[in-house]
Amino acid sequence: MDWSHLKVALAIARAGTLTRASHMLDMDQTTVGRRLTALEGQLGTILFARSKSGFIPTDQGRTVIEHARRIEIQLGQMTDILQDQAEAAVGVVRLISNSWVLQHLAKRALKEFLEIHPRLELRLSGRLPPVPPHGESTISLWFDAPASALEFATPFCRIPYASYSAVGAPAGGTDWVLFRDDDAPGPTMTRQLQKRLGPDARVAMTATDAAVLRECVVGGIGNGLLPECLAEADPLLKRLRGATPNITLDRVLHMHLNPDTLQSRRVKVVIDWLRQVMVRDFGAELIQQAAK
Repeated sequence: MDWSHLKVALAIARAGTLTRASHMLDMDQTTVGRRLTALEGQLGTILFARSKSGFIPTDQGRTVIEHARRIEIQLGQMTDILQDQAEAAVGVVRLISNSWVLQHLAKRALKEFLEIHPRLELRLSGRLPPVPPHGESTISLWFDAPASALEFATPFCRIPYASYSAVGAPAGGTDWVLFRDDDAPGPTMTRQLQKRLGPDARVAMTATDAAVLRECVVGGIGNGLLPECLAEADPLLKRLRGATPNITLDRVLHMHLNPDTLQSRRVKVVIDWLRQVMVRDFGAELIQQAAK
């Protein structure tokens, strides 16, 4: 049986539609449909029920998909075994997170990592969740976003935040710029901070990324709660002290992983690297559950 046909069935099961499966596989949608039809012809059974909402696996389809998933894992393990242990990691890993996290990684740690692993390609994406499934091994880092249906989430590290204002800004300013994510489940960070700031504070603006908030604080729009790793090195910012609300907190960064690719060597290499740079370059404290 042709593995490329099984891989198509696996992608359709994960994506739910031919269109999304074709994006995962970087393949024309017509080719995806043709290979699925060929596989169903080889097996003599229908693997998916077609509906307006997408492709739903039949009982026979679920059996085939489970075996295809095991084959995919075994092929990845075989590739890892065949590589010499001293050789650098090989392949593609997609790293998805807030833009400021990716920018800080690129500035402080990425060049050194890729020099050690020249055959590893990192595909950085700052697209906010929900993120469509991809064909590559994927690691996502989010503070509040829930895991997708294909992933599980585990607490990874705590990143320290503190209050800052622009150098030269008058003391005691009551305007603030705050993080806001309208899609975050549960009590939002903005609402919690407003309670701590008190009734006199005014939220002048909100944004979804810390790098944007930092520029707003530097521009004098208002005080802001920022990651210490970004703000402490900025000569245009000063940390709030004294009577002005001096809020500090640690935000928990969660790592989202696909269990089918978790054991691949390239994913393990990237996770080990992230553990090191989060402590060294982000001032983070690792959460032991994720560090094991």
